[in-house]
Amino acid sequence: MVQITSQIHSIDGLDHPIPTVGMVSYLIEENPRDYTLIDTCFTCSIPAFESYLSKSDIDIKDINRIVLTHLHPDHVEAANEIRRKTGAKVYSHWIDAIYLSHELQYNGPPDKDAFEHVLKVMGTNIENISKKFGKIIVGPIVIDRLLKDGDTIGHTLQVIHTPGHTPGHISLYDREHRIVIGGDILFNSILNIVGPFIPPPAVTKDWETSIISARRLLNLKFEKLLLAHQSTPILENAHQMIEKAVAVAIAQKNSTIK
Repeated sequence: MVQITSQIHSIDGLDHPIPTVGMVSYLIEENPRDYTLIDTCFTCSIPAFESYLSKSDIDIKDINRIVLTHLHPDHVEAANEIRRKTGAKVYSHWIDAIYLSHELQYNGPPDKDAFEHVLKVMGTNIENISKKFGKIIVGPIVIDRLLKDGDTIGHTLQVIHTPGHTPGHISLYDREHRIVIGGDILFNSILNIVGPFIPPPAVTKDWETSIISARRLLNLKFEKLLLAHQSTPILENAHQMIEKAVAVAIAQKNSTIK
């Protein structure tokens, strides 16, 4: 577990079926013995998650809020089990909450065939992955608090609706510390791609909207960008890196139109 500020910790190295991707959750200390968890992990990573907490002298029962940036399984699969262990309330944008509750079926990417193709390209043994992660079927998740753009969580986190990757994807803005926790608004130096980039259409519901959402973050005053899939946190020059990622994505989009 890495301390980003005195109140913000990253929980790095949580397992992902694509080894080079990894998963990072974030823990925000609101008050002594009062924490907000940003995104969970796969259920098979809960022992590692609990080990990180134990090494940092944090009691899992002191997690009182679980905020889901979006509905993809690598961010939410463990939510029900962590809620059972902690009694925490689960927060999500109201749009993704409709799908998380199974009120409606979500038909967005990544689909099974595309996911398996990526695994093969990365040289990953699909049989070994299946043994560890199972079928990755997320049961209904009841959301305790439905979020919308502009809402505040805890003392400092402002909800920024950044749709595209999923319809209800959110980022979280900490104005005091000039930090954005971006979920999957960008990926950073994974999948053999150097530097931050807009997640590709294969894993994104509406790629054009995701580009617009990334541009929207440039209206905020921040220096650090913390992502769920990253080789390292972006602790400086975050604006410039987002601008570059957006420019590259727009160029890619325009090249496909010609």
